[in-house]
Amino acid sequence: MEEKQTKKWNAKKILKLVGNAVSLLSIVFIVRAVIVLGFDFSHVDNWPVFLAVVLLSVLIKTATVFVSGTAWYGWLAYFTGKKDKLKEAVVVYAKANIGKYLPGNVMHYVERNLFADKLGMSQKKLAAASVLEVLTLITVAFLMAVLVSANQLKLALIKVFGERYLIVICAVLLAGVIFVLLVFAVFRKKIRDFLKENSLKELVLTVLRNMLLNGIVLFSLGTIMVILYCYMGGAFTLSSAALIVSGYVIAWVLGFVVPGAPGGIGVRELVITLLLGNVMGEGMVVTLSVTHRLITIIGDFLAYVLRLALVERKPAGKYPK
Repeated sequence: MEEKQTKKWNAKKILKLVGNAVSLLSIVFIVRAVIVLGFDFSHVDNWPVFLAVVLLSVLIKTATVFVSGTAWYGWLAYFTGKKDKLKEAVVVYAKANIGKYLPGNVMHYVERNLFADKLGMSQKKLAAASVLEVLTLITVAFLMAVLVSANQLKLALIKVFGERYLIVICAVLLAGVIFVLLVFAVFRKKIRDFLKENSLKELVLTVLRNMLLNGIVLFSLGTIMVILYCYMGGAFTLSSAALIVSGYVIAWVLGFVVPGAPGGIGVRELVITLLLGNVMGEGMVVTLSVTHRLITIIGDFLAYVLRLALVERKPAGKYPK
């Protein structure tokens, strides 16, 4: 028994060392990302105002990390039935979040998966939770885009897919329907068993709750662009604010689902320039995008630091539980 506990303790120590190494390497790449971004501070005229705007924006971005962590835990709680681990899950999410700055953009999933495994979650349920997490986020983004500015969404789709964008959308939807039908046909017994084990009502509530949280995150990130737009001299109106938030959300979701764009231009940058160029001018769009990216990086790192205040300190002992 003692030997088994020792091996378990050593394995945990190794995983902790690996996690710390990944975190350290992620911080290095965060610094690299800031340097590569090449933000030109020489254009800052009024430093107190600039710092106040950046601080406000960074705090909003930092808050979105914890809101996203709450949404992620919603799926874990649904599949595991454990609803008392929210703080621990948010801490893990904030720590793992900076792993996305490492090449490959997958390391942030590793630590999240380790936490899910700690909750006793099977790989199948973990995969289902990850798929539902992404689908919920994309659905919310499209709904927000359609509700705020369907015309902007149409322009963006034409720019990315060409005039035949409707054919592309229909083909994707048809492929999705066929895929769902095939899944139901092949795994109908497992799906039936799953619905027996898990409350359908709770599933609907989890979807709606996470849609609300994801909507808050996307709206907040778009609001940061509005704040920066006003700081850079833009006139605030409800119309312009709605267009900026909608433009950001559309650019975000297309950048998420489309792997690339013609000429090597990033999809998000392409769409933001297209949709917001008339609102604020292409020069301001570029500056705003770079500043927004800088704030995003700082906000992710600040969330990583602040999570330390939420970590529960365990009393010293021979072996961890």
